[in-house]
Amino acid sequence: MNLDKPKNLLTDVERLHVAENVSRSIHYGEPRKVWVEDGHVFVEGYDGATVSMLPAVAIKLGRLLGEAGAASLINQVMYDSQS
Repeated sequence: MNLDKPKNLLTDVERLHVAENVSRSIHYGEPRKVWVEDGHVFVEGYDGATVSMLPAVAIKLGRLLGEAGAASLINQVMYDSQS
């Protein structure tokens, strides 16, 4: 499934798959704090939950999140221009 295409171009099966994933997801919100300790990167979420990861994972996650965020904004602009 190619989720980089605008949502109005997804098939019915793809839309169902996305809806299932969204229903199981947890809204993260703004991180409250990010810090480094003992060679790990910690991220405290808005709800107080803390996630720990190795530096390489934090770097990769940051890149993946940046790419996904940019793709999502582009898709939204494309969707809005076709509406």
